[in-house]
Amino acid sequence: MAKASNAIAAYQPLPWQVPMWRDKNLVVLATGSAGGGKSRAAAEKVHAYLLKYAGATGLMLRKAREYCKSSIVPFMAKSVIGNDPFVDPVPSANRFVYKNGSVLFWGGMKDDDQREALRSIGQEGGLDIVWMEEANAFSELDFEELLARMRGRAAWPQVIMTTNPGAPSHWIYKRIIQGGEGSVYYSGAKDNPHNPAGYIDTLNRLTGVMRSRLVEGRWVQAEGAVYDEWDDAVHLIDPFPIPADWRRFRSIDFGFTNPFVCQWWALDADDRMYLYREIYMSGRLVEDHARQIVELERGERIEWSVSDHDAEDRATLDHYGVMTGGAWKEVSPGINAVKQHLRVQEDGKPRLYLMRGVLVEEDTRLREAKKPTSTLEEMTGYVWQKSPDGRPVKEAPVKLDDHGMDAMRYAVMSVERSSYHTVSVSANPFF
Repeated sequence: MAKASNAIAAYQPLPWQVPMWRDKNLVVLATGSAGGGKSRAAAEKVHAYLLKYAGATGLMLRKAREYCKSSIVPFMAKSVIGNDPFVDPVPSANRFVYKNGSVLFWGGMKDDDQREALRSIGQEGGLDIVWMEEANAFSELDFEELLARMRGRAAWPQVIMTTNPGAPSHWIYKRIIQGGEGSVYYSGAKDNPHNPAGYIDTLNRLTGVMRSRLVEGRWVQAEGAVYDEWDDAVHLIDPFPIPADWRRFRSIDFGFTNPFVCQWWALDADDRMYLYREIYMSGRLVEDHARQIVELERGERIEWSVSDHDAEDRATLDHYGVMTGGAWKEVSPGINAVKQHLRVQEDGKPRLYLMRGVLVEEDTRLREAKKPTSTLEEMTGYVWQKSPDGRPVKEAPVKLDDHGMDAMRYAVMSVERSSYHTVSVSANPFF
């Protein structure tokens, strides 16, 4: 196992981690309950591999490179490498350098720039071992591009994926779990003695699809999902540069204890909608969000904006030049409009897409609380209320973790009701 450093205790794998550690298959998936030790097992295996095989090239990934410095990089540095004398103590640029010639890079695959940076890594010798953290955020094309680069010669190549369960329509479930294209290992929070006090109690508060996935470790679709038309393979796409002639607008749902959501949408020539940027953040004042919105939109023309109806919050946005019109908020017609947009049309395409990796920054407090951190993460858990006999009542959705859903509904209705397009921000004095 990984050699103990002077700073941290020697790694002692949990029983489920031992066979994963020994597995030499090309693809290894660690999934199951939250808090089961998936990330620790992957990080320790990558570190041990690079120590054992001199000159090996490793890569650890989040979908967006900017997430690495607040997650896997400090985790690897503090909890795994520590003061190991065989690794330079301070990572340089985007890598840890080992004294035996091995290198551990980190990066992302959110856009062409991040992909291009990865293509230069190990260009001559290829990659030996890769860790994809929160793998359900990656596309199947991301995975295939990595497979094509697994041509290192240090030892046996391996792609390790760690992820909480998602919907059974996800490519990981279809290809790796159902299709058998790799080894699969399941974690359980109750079997991990390293979880902090109270963590299991926190998990046990979860209900519905979040409980099924994060507590029971199952890949399930929410029972009574409002947007049962949603399909990752159809509606979730990689980001691309928005053409200059496409119309852009934003939709806002206010919050402080609950997240403040600002979605930026683009419309193509056929009025198909693309979510290309998102703020999803709790615990910040509206004036702070307003300043950030102004900064993010420099150089853009945002044609209109709709928001929740809170007069004080709208006045704050207006003060900073982020002008909004009140959203059309009727729930049932709005849901029906979103469902129509999600439905695949005669041309084989839906009228609404979400891009991967659009978050400006991740809300770590929401992540630690096991709550959604984006509109995308709300999508499959947005469900209808149930009758006393447990059957979904398709009249009103459950009012929980639906802030991105509300903003998306406002956005769709603003496209449907063209009168909302009159709230233009082209004259914003802050641009």
